[in-house]
Formats: sequence, C-alpha cells, structure tokens
Amino acid sequence: MSYITRTMNLFIVEDSVLIQNRLVRFIEEIPGMHVIGVSGDIDTAYDSVINSDTDAMILDLQLGDKNGLQLLKDVKQNKPEVKIVILTNHSTEDNRVHAMRAGADGFLDKSTDFDQIQNFLYDWESPNASKQVN
Repeated sequence: MSYITRTMNLFIVEDSVLIQNRLVRFIEEIPGMHVIGVSGDIDTAYDSVINSDTDAMILDLQLGDKNGLQLLKDVKQNKPEVKIVILTNHSTEDNRVHAMRAGADGFLDKSTDFDQIQNFLYDWESPNASKQVN
C-alpha cells in the first residue's frame, strides 16, 4: 500500500468545463492531492504554473485553437521538476511520440485511461511529497 504523507500540488490545463470539473472532483478525492489551479488558456496556465508551487500538471493537447505541446515544452524548459501527464482525446501514436519527446512524463487517452491518473500521481516523486510503500 502506498500513500503520500504531504500534499502534491496539481494544476489542470483543460478547456472543457465539464472535464475540468470532473478532474477536480476526481483529484480532490485522492488523499494527499490538491488542485491549486485550473485554466483553459495556455498563457494563463503557463504564468500560474511557473509562479506557483506546482508539483504536477494534467495537460490537454487541444486547447481551443492552440496546442498544448508548446506549453509542455515551455514548462519543462523553465520548471523541469514539474511532472506533466497529457490527457487527451487525440491519442494518436504521432501525438504520443511528440508529447514524450517534448518532455511529457505520461500520456493518457481521456476516453479509456482516465482512471489511471491516480496511478501516475502516486508513482511520481515530487518536492512536496514523500512516498512510502508498505
């Protein structure tokens, strides 16, 4: 059994309000996890993540007419310790390869892998979390 003894701060970047709400409810039910911000806008998300104690980020690839890959690259360049999982409906092999090359720590399909988010979060080491396994 694993558990996190300190809070992991998570930022969600998703433009669908329905998915935002589902993610927040899902994450807030996981012990040791705290959603510190939600944004559907790339520029706002970047500023918020860079200027906060974000440990991990859930990132959609398609955000309106913009692509989340640039945000992924920018965050990894300026705050490489932030763990980032892509959660997308556009889970083609090409998108997966591009995301992983850009620095993604995980890649999940919204329609089939949603419940695996918790596993990623528990497996990640973060500056504000200590993981213990029994």
